Amino acid sequence: MSPKEHLGICITLMDANYVMDECLGTTTFQISTMKVGEKEEVSFVFNKVTEMFLEFHLGICSSTDLRFSMALCDEEKTFRQKRREKVVQGMKALLGPENTKNLKSSPREVPVIAVLGSGGGFRAMVGFSGVMKALFESGVLDCVTYIAGLSGSTWYMSTLYSHLEFPKKGPREINKELMCNVSYNPLLLLTPQKVKRYVESLWKKKSSGQPVTFTDIFAMLIGETLIKDRMDSKLSHMKEKVNNGQCPLPLFTCLHVKPDVSELMFADWVEFSPYEIGMAKYGTFMSPDLFGSKFFMGTVVKKYEENPLHFLMGVWGSAFSILFNRVLGVSSSQNTGITMEEELENIKPKHIFSMDSSDSDDESQEPKGTENPEAEEEYQRNNQASWVQRMLMALVSDTALFNTREGRAGKVHNFMLGLNLNASYPISPLLGFETQESVDEDEMDAAVADPDEFERIYEPLDVTSKKIHIVDSGLTFNLPYPLILRPQRGVDLIISFDFSARPSDSSPPFKEILLAEKWAKMNKLPFPKIDPNVFDREGLKECYVFKPKNPNVEKHCPTIIHFVLANINFRKYKAPGVWRETKKEREFADFDIFDDPETPFSTFNFQYPNDAFTRLHDLMEFNTLNNIDVIKQAIKESIEYRRHNPSRCSVSLNDVEAKKFFKKDSQCKLPT
Repeated sequence: MSPKEHLGICITLMDANYVMDECLGTTTFQISTMKVGEKEEVSFVFNKVTEMFLEFHLGICSSTDLRFSMALCDEEKTFRQKRREKVVQGMKALLGPENTKNLKSSPREVPVIAVLGSGGGFRAMVGFSGVMKALFESGVLDCVTYIAGLSGSTWYMSTLYSHLEFPKKGPREINKELMCNVSYNPLLLLTPQKVKRYVESLWKKKSSGQPVTFTDIFAMLIGETLIKDRMDSKLSHMKEKVNNGQCPLPLFTCLHVKPDVSELMFADWVEFSPYEIGMAKYGTFMSPDLFGSKFFMGTVVKKYEENPLHFLMGVWGSAFSILFNRVLGVSSSQNTGITMEEELENIKPKHIFSMDSSDSDDESQEPKGTENPEAEEEYQRNNQASWVQRMLMALVSDTALFNTREGRAGKVHNFMLGLNLNASYPISPLLGFETQESVDEDEMDAAVADPDEFERIYEPLDVTSKKIHIVDSGLTFNLPYPLILRPQRGVDLIISFDFSARPSDSSPPFKEILLAEKWAKMNKLPFPKIDPNVFDREGLKECYVFKPKNPNVEKHCPTIIHFVLANINFRKYKAPGVWRETKKEREFADFDIFDDPETPFSTFNFQYPNDAFTRLHDLMEFNTLNNIDVIKQAIKESIEYRRHNPSRCSVSLNDVEAKKFFKKDSQCKLPT
């Protein structure tokens, strides 16, 4: 609490009645008039007849439930130490003794590798399943420290890491289970009995005081489809998969957005790991079991149970709850060819927020302290029945609500409520360092997708709002680079897989990575130059390699191997170097991804017959294995670079420049 702020406590006196509690009066007391360590007894009079005395004590809170730091948490640091030993063994097995004879397990000499998966609905999930199978069985995954996902890719990561037998049972077996689960029409999960059960369970969440939106319903459908036998699984349960360094650390993401601002203009990236959830922009983190609880000034004032994993899966992919009618195929739109991305762009930002957009406490709607339990139970039943009926009507009707984002974004209690955000450190402590050989200001201002993109990313979160809205990260750009670009993670090599929709199979595949590059530049984060002209020079390829132009100058810049969704060599080869011989084999591989008029791989497709699943899965498995030598070469170069430049992420506090947050009407520029 800032001593300059005039903060008060609102005190309401209630009279418990049989049917509804009666408010006898409300008054306030100014905390700012007290001194630290002081006790004060105060008299309050309500309605001129009732006097009561309260004793106040003002003290300094010595501990908080939020962690305020730019550093990685202790659990992640311990994980990195243990994972490093596994990575050294993995690199020796993958590259052979000749290429790893100088590789030591020193933290400054072992390169950190990250794998990224984009959004793209079930297309991304199925494609990423083939990628992970290839990385797992080739041994590349044993060299990886982080796996970061966004939207559809997070659904596969959740399926994999929540599986009770992973990693003893690998992607090969788990992918077969996944193929079976997604072969059914999701409408089968919307029988009246099941929908009623979903909504009634959400009433319990609402009545406890937690916000509920359509994202919660969509989350249940995703959970019932992908992890139906483990709906009680939680994000924190994944610790047992990584605590001994046996698997890469999974990182998931969503966005915090503002009600009246486009996601392309303003969005805060929220990161999720089995150890912590938080926002690097503000240096605020919490353990996963506290996400969704009520906070004030960094301290939990009301704790709820940890959200189930399927709720987070719904949040991470909430673009599909925004366009729920397209997912279910009940849209009355005549323009069936429009892409999800185009349809989202046509929806006003204000439509993302719930029908109940008030910032009041949900539980304040319920009666408290009634003297007649029967009367209270009757009130609760009537209130619940009314709410359930409204939700069912909105869900199963093809109304105007289906054509907007109204009521479909995720919403949680604001864990930064009451904090002082006058100043902050930047995401990158390397603010004054050179990030590219020549960063042109005009290049920084050039638009990739929209003239206003990232215009307000330096603005702060509203710490006076009781709740915040959280949405699919793909609504700003479709690759989770912000998670991996945190300098504290010191990533040397990024292997990214982009499953984003394109107008055609022959369209340039760089829109999302160009947006990621621009975001990185604006946050002074090292990023290699992405040259879109490589498409004109070399044509469509399965993967592209982007390196720093001058490693001696750009010492903090990672190398990126960027895989795109393309069916090129897979048409001719059933495995790297093995030709397709039979007509059946050639017909199986002869398909388009974005040009097929039947659109089997549409972003809106939530049912994958076995044939479509196998085609997309096998395509991405092949593309990954077909470029395994490219990956190996990049790992060799990373080892060699680390050997000569062991202090890639050594940063002195003197190098860290504080950053002021800006108001809406101020010019949003980083200080120089």
